[in-house]
Amino acid sequence: KQHTQPRIPAHIVSTRLQRGVCSCAHSLHTMSASILILHATAAAMKAMHTPRTTGALRYTTVRGISVRAARTRMAAYEGLGREDICVLGGGFGGLYTALKLSKLDWGTCKPRITLVDKHDRFAFLPMMYELTTGSVSCWEVAPMFEEVLNGSGVQFLQGDVQRLDRESKLITVATGDECSRQLPYNQCVLALGSEVSYAGVAGAREHSFPFYTLDDALQLREALLTRRLGAAPVRVVVVGGSYIGVELAANLREWLGDKVDLTLVHRSDSLLSNSEEHNRRVGTQRLRSSGVKVLLDSSVARVTEDGVALSANGAEQQLSADIVVWTAGSKPSGLAASLGVEVDAKGRVVVDSALRVCGCDDVHALGDVASINDASGASVPSTAQSAMQQAE
Repeated sequence: KQHTQPRIPAHIVSTRLQRGVCSCAHSLHTMSASILILHATAAAMKAMHTPRTTGALRYTTVRGISVRAARTRMAAYEGLGREDICVLGGGFGGLYTALKLSKLDWGTCKPRITLVDKHDRFAFLPMMYELTTGSVSCWEVAPMFEEVLNGSGVQFLQGDVQRLDRESKLITVATGDECSRQLPYNQCVLALGSEVSYAGVAGAREHSFPFYTLDDALQLREALLTRRLGAAPVRVVVVGGSYIGVELAANLREWLGDKVDLTLVHRSDSLLSNSEEHNRRVGTQRLRSSGVKVLLDSSVARVTEDGVALSANGAEQQLSADIVVWTAGSKPSGLAASLGVEVDAKGRVVVDSALRVCGCDDVHALGDVASINDASGASVPSTAQSAMQQAE
C-alpha cells in the first residue's frame, strides 16, 4: 500500500506474445495488462518485505467455525460487528472483485473480505504454455495468493467449497485433513470459474492431458521432457484450435523443434473461430510454415493409449500419438449446480442485470459460472477480460 507501483519487469511480458504466432495474440496484452501489474507488485513486495501479519492472512487466525471429527469449536476472531463478504473462486473475476472491494471507502465499517480458492496460487492461464516450455518461472505466471493479496486486507482461505446454506448464511469449506470450516457471510460472490469439458468423447479423460490449470501445465512439461529423450520425435496431438491450443502448439514447436511431430486438430473449418478472418488465416499459415500439421473439419471420436480416432467427412482416421493434449472446451464449474442456486441449461448461474443470483439479494455471480447477457441480449463471452469488467 505504501509503495508506488513498480514498473513491470520486461521478462514478464513475453516476447512470444509480443510477436505471436498470429497477430490476434497481441490482444492478450490489453486483456492482461492489469494482472501483470499485480504480478510485478507481488514480486516487488516479496523482495522488499517480510510477510506482514496485517496483510493477507491464513484463515486459521480469523473468524470462523472449525469442524474436525464431529467436534465444533469457535475460532478466535477480532472485529466483532463487522460484516463478512465471501468471494468464492480466485480466478480473474474473483481476485479482482476481492481487491476492488478492499479499495472501496467503507468509512469506519469496513467489512471483512475473504477470498476462497482450492489452489494456493493465482494462475494466469493465458501464459500457461510458457510455463510448459520453460520460458518463464512459476512465480511469474502463478504467484501465491498471499503475495498478491499482501497489504490489501483481504483474507485468504485455501479449500474446496462444499455447501452454501442460504438460510443460516454459512459457507462450508473443506480445508484438508478431514477438516472443514463454516464461514459466515452477509454478501457472497460466486466466481467459481470453469472446468475442462470432454464433451462425452470416449477415452479423453483417461488418455489425454488437459491444459487448464497450473498443475496441467507442469504435468505436460514433465511428460514432454521424459519422452523427448528418445531417438524418435515425440508425437503430440493438440485437440482444439482456440487461442490456448494455437499458442500451445506454436510454442511447443518452437521449444522442441525437430524433436516433436506436432498435429493440431480442430473441428471447425478455421482456427481461432472467434477472431477476425485475417487473424484466422495468418495464424493457420504461420503454424503450417513452422512445421505444425493443421487438421480442420476434424472431430475426435475417441482417444486411446495409442492416439486419437478422427471423424472427417463421414470417414474415420486413426492418428497415432505419444501425447494428446486436450484444449477443446470447458464448461461452468459443476459446483454451481450443487449449491442450490438457479442454473440454466448449460449449468451457468442465472443472474439479473446487477449480477445478483435470482431470488438471492445477498449472493452474486460473475465470470464463466454466470449466465450474463449484454445490452443487445447477446451472451457475454467467457474471457478473462469479461470477468474483470464484471468485477468492476
